[in-house]
Amino acid sequence: MQGPNWLYEKAFDWNDWFVLGCIAFLYSAVYLMPKRLSKSTMLLIFLFSATFASILDNSIGGHIFDLYDIMDGPAYTVMDFTLYFLYAPFGYFFVYFYDLFRVRGLLRVGYVVLWSGFSVAFELLCSLVGVFHYKDAYGLHYSFSIYLFVQSATIMFYHYITDRPLGTSP
Repeated sequence: MQGPNWLYEKAFDWNDWFVLGCIAFLYSAVYLMPKRLSKSTMLLIFLFSATFASILDNSIGGHIFDLYDIMDGPAYTVMDFTLYFLYAPFGYFFVYFYDLFRVRGLLRVGYVVLWSGFSVAFELLCSLVGVFHYKDAYGLHYSFSIYLFVQSATIMFYHYITDRPLGTSP
């Protein structure tokens, strides 16, 4: 089924349904979980996660480096934009459990490494269903280092917006 260019690139197929299903599942989980963070903190984490992911995806996967395509090809469509809604709940869960388990000290390093591994595993699943299409020599091992950076930045941002120095317990 061929669709308009602004909605999806080739066809509305498995990768589009996968993204929409993940979004529905993750936002439902966020809604159903006990509330730990204030609404303002939650909103800022959502915005930070989605914005940071968008910037990185558009610089690494975009025209500057062009290391991968999102969804069905190089054109930017509504479904490409929709993908960024997946990043917000992942950032929220990352901070939610960071706060819940009161991760501090050297455990932060393990926590970031664990979540980076989880993120790479989810990215692998996404690539298997056609959400990401890698070009040239790009591989998941590069994504791991990016996730280490992003999740470390997310922890620093969380401490900044909650006025808690990084060396203290959440």
